Amino acid sequence: WHFGYRAGKPMAVTMKWLNEAVAGIAGIVLIITAGGVFKQVLQDSATDEYIASLSEQWKMPPLLFGWMITALLRVSIGSATVAGITAAGIVSPLVMSGAVSPELMVLAVGTGSVFGSHVNDSGFWMFKEFFNLSLKQTFLSWSVMETLISILGLIGVLLLDMFF
Repeated sequence: WHFGYRAGKPMAVTMKWLNEAVAGIAGIVLIITAGGVFKQVLQDSATDEYIASLSEQWKMPPLLFGWMITALLRVSIGSATVAGITAAGIVSPLVMSGAVSPELMVLAVGTGSVFGSHVNDSGFWMFKEFFNLSLKQTFLSWSVMETLISILGLIGVLLLDMFF
């Protein structure tokens, strides 16, 4: 309002600016929303509780389980944001039960969300195009780097869990 119509700019110019501004963030908002919707579907159908119960059945440490679920979602969906938001909904029963530190679970989910970047990931394509790489080069650099970050992050989280 202050930089548009009130500043003497025609409404058409102000609307053009608004459209350009919204276009830049619309994709991000939709991705985050999709992750929230997917998480809610899992919660409303009690699928999140079932998946969380698998941690106990498999005798898997909750932090490793949270990382694994997030990594599987990341590889299958492609979006780190959607994988992280969805996994947070899945592992929330574990956190609510007091079985694990919420802070460490956030770190485990965060590190799992960067595992295995591939062609379904927008970051993969941005890296490929920005550095003018072939698909093979992108897999050997970006995907390997993201996977190493994820695995080393998990190791760091597990070490923190041992000492704190």
